Amino acid sequence: MHALDFWLGRWNVTAGGGPSGSNEIDAILGGCAVTEHWLDVQGNAGLSLFWFDRNADRWKQVWVTAQALESGGAKEKMEVRDLTTPSRIRFQGRYPGRTPGITIDDRTTLTREAPDRVRQLIEISKDGGRSWLAVFDAEYRRVN
Repeated sequence: MHALDFWLGRWNVTAGGGPSGSNEIDAILGGCAVTEHWLDVQGNAGLSLFWFDRNADRWKQVWVTAQALESGGAKEKMEVRDLTTPSRIRFQGRYPGRTPGITIDDRTTLTREAPDRVRQLIEISKDGGRSWLAVFDAEYRRVN
């Protein structure tokens, strides 16, 4: 129930050497769920709800943006339990691509790099997971 604890808090996020946005991660409902409130530097927002699914014995995530009807604008992912450690967690899911017949595998890895620093790596695959492309590689720095 504490796999996301290292990510809780308020964060400034940089990617590609510059500011990317801000993120606020909060435990709710006695730690049974976690919310993510993302705001990028252009003012675009995203919201995640993470919850622990007792039946699946793993964390799940749903991510939604104002572009929910577009490919990747809303998606679901599930924790890859084999990769979870006290300082790392990976979520993986699949959604339809923009091109008919294309399916996109999507994975997010959160890694605690230091007490006030987390790396978030989001990768996609269009070939069933044989190759992966990093689409967001960001550093989170805690806001005090």
